[in-house]
Amino acid sequence: MANSADAIPRPIVGIVCVDIASSLSKHYGVEPASYIAASYVKFMEAAGARVVPIWIGRDRTYYVSMMHLVNGVLLPGGAVYLDDEDKPATDNPRLTNECVKTIEYIYELALERNEAGNCFPIWGICLGFQLMMKNAARQMKRTKCGKIFNALPLELTADYRQSKIFSGLAPELHELLESEPFACHQHKYCITEKSLGAAADDWRVLATRKSANDEIFITLIEHKRFPFYGCQFHPERAAYEKLVERKDPCSKSHTETCIQLNQHFANFFVTVCGQNSNRFANEEQLARHLISNWNPESCGEYGDVNWREVYLFSKDVDYPKAVAN
Repeated sequence: MANSADAIPRPIVGIVCVDIASSLSKHYGVEPASYIAASYVKFMEAAGARVVPIWIGRDRTYYVSMMHLVNGVLLPGGAVYLDDEDKPATDNPRLTNECVKTIEYIYELALERNEAGNCFPIWGICLGFQLMMKNAARQMKRTKCGKIFNALPLELTADYRQSKIFSGLAPELHELLESEPFACHQHKYCITEKSLGAAADDWRVLATRKSANDEIFITLIEHKRFPFYGCQFHPERAAYEKLVERKDPCSKSHTETCIQLNQHFANFFVTVCGQNSNRFANEEQLARHLISNWNPESCGEYGDVNWREVYLFSKDVDYPKAVAN
């Protein structure tokens, strides 16, 4: 692990694309095969990172290459089925789950790097958290905990102050974690500590919540040895997904205090990413990979879409080619 003197001043965070959502296909047709909600990009950039999209549906060599370039990976939320679950009935015949295999590759490669003594952080949000834990505990099954669409405070475990995530939190913010409705939940599946089996020994649960059907599920977690972190809620939504054209289930989270609490997670993660020493060969190579090569689509005007802006990508998308001298 690099020391603070070697820290990367502006870490490069890779954000994994997610298979296209049905609501986006409805409005943008058959061309887009994957997307990244712009709120994840803004969330990382506000913490000082630069962002590179990571494509889905590629072979393992692509992910090996990318994980020698970026300083950490964010696994975002979304809605895809798992192969050991029933594919849901849908009016979208193009429903895919290629991000599941992508995240499997990324978790395996991150594990290899950390076991070899190289800091490589990953952070999973909602679906990304669930898939990260699925790879940590192969036999784990997600629990159907009923639809939870609300902004809620955390219910912290007794030893949460011993965590890496909260080690740098300002003292005056600690008491707000359990009183302010900053954590935006939008999910119907969850992960219980019991479902992790023996793998639970490797992780520190920092917060939980009880569902309507009395399931105690994990809302925040970190690995005890490696820089792996996950949350069931959406910290990016407080500042960047204030919905206007539809009911906003997380409207309570858009306050200054709630935004500050959520931004702590991005600040923490990007700081850890700065301890990874990966670098692009030069600024020209980096520039060709940055997400600024694409323009986000404004989709907030659609009442059935859950984001203000999204980046849309075709199945064969690639980074721009180098310009010949």
